[in-house]
Amino acid sequence: MSKEVSSKTKNRVLFRWILNGGASLNYEKMMGLAYTYSMLPFLKENYQDDPKGLKESVKTHLQFFNTNPYLAPYVLGMNIEIEEKEKASSLKTIMGLKTGLMGPLAGLGDSVFVVIPWTIFGAIAANMALNGSAVGIFLWFLVTWVLRALGIPLFKAGMKSGTSLLTSIETKMKLITESVSILGLMVVGGLIPTVVKPNLALKFKQGSLTMTGNQILDQIMPGLLPAALVFGVYYLLSKKVKPIYIILIIIVLSILLYVLGIMK
Repeated sequence: MSKEVSSKTKNRVLFRWILNGGASLNYEKMMGLAYTYSMLPFLKENYQDDPKGLKESVKTHLQFFNTNPYLAPYVLGMNIEIEEKEKASSLKTIMGLKTGLMGPLAGLGDSVFVVIPWTIFGAIAANMALNGSAVGIFLWFLVTWVLRALGIPLFKAGMKSGTSLLTSIETKMKLITESVSILGLMVVGGLIPTVVKPNLALKFKQGSLTMTGNQILDQIMPGLLPAALVFGVYYLLSKKVKPIYIILIIIVLSILLYVLGIMK
């Protein structure tokens, strides 16, 4: 009977992925090289008496792999659980599971672990940094490493419960995603008038009363001009206008309005 792979070696797999999971991306195999590099400590110990099996396993794991890096530890854990017991005979099954899980985990992870936290905390951190607070920088680093640390329970879950956990997680995450999405939209909406600051140069004067264009518009609705600008960008995006073109339009329009004395 073969000797079990040590917990220390398995933890090295996770540690390697946390540090290098997003490295070595290429158009041919995407995360395949990073996945294999992370698995190497386990593979060497698991196949220490089977050089041919080790070679076959390495070649198998070097194949295409691409999913959300924060949820990939689940796949690594499941891979280790199966391959430790079945060795090289399980490689076809493992490749099938990896291929089958890539899509669902990518969709789930990109929305829950990338779009939502990056939108919320990225906007907050950027706003703090723009206001001269160094806390914004450290906040972003903290959020990033908290997300990476979530790989620890996911890795253990993959080793313990196999594919059955994925279904329950995906079902629960739908509710979590919807709730956090609403929170994210509220945070981003609240940050619009503080981050987007178009200033009208036009002024209204009557006797001793002087009001700027922004003050007049804010009387109608606070943050009306920033909201209108964001709505314009959103409208162009909905019409499939490329972001680079929208950026160029904003730059050209800003310069033109400044030259005409409308904006300052």
